[in-house]
Amino acid sequence: MPLDQWSAIAQILGAVVGIPSLIFVGIQLHLATKAVRASSSQAHSAMYHALSESIVDNSTGFASIWRAGLGGTSGMPDEERVRFFAFVSSLLRFFESARIQWRRRQLYREHWRAIEQQAQYLARQPGVREFWAERRHWHCLEFQNWFGGLIEANEPPQ
Repeated sequence: MPLDQWSAIAQILGAVVGIPSLIFVGIQLHLATKAVRASSSQAHSAMYHALSESIVDNSTGFASIWRAGLGGTSGMPDEERVRFFAFVSSLLRFFESARIQWRRRQLYREHWRAIEQQAQYLARQPGVREFWAERRHWHCLEFQNWFGGLIEANEPPQ
C-alpha cells in the first residue's frame, strides 16, 4: 500500500480516536460547571443564614434596630444607625456577590430568584433607600445600576 494511503488511514483513525476524547472533555466540563454551581449555591445559603442569624439572635438586640431602621434612620440614635447601615452594607455586598455569580452562571436560578425578590422588597424600605443614597458608591457600577434600578422602580408616588 502506498504511503499516501497509509497517511489517509492514519488521519481517519486519529479522528475516530479523537472524538471520544472530545466527548469526555465536554462531559467533564459540564460536571465541573455543575460542581461550581452547587458549591456557590451552598456558600450562598450558608452566608445568608449567617446574615439572618444576626437579626434573629435575641442577645444582640439587633432585631429591633433592623425593624426600626427599615422604616427610616433619621430618628435613630447614631450607634443604632451605624449598626443598621453596617448590616445593610453586608446584605447588599452579599447580593452584589450573588449577582456576579449569577451573571457568570455560577448560581442556581432558584437562588437568584430568591435574591431578586428580597432585593425588590428591600428597595422599597425607607432605611435602605437612605443607605443607598449615601453609600451606593461602595458597590460596583453594574450592581449600582441594577439595585438603583430597583430603587427607582419602587419610588413611592408623590
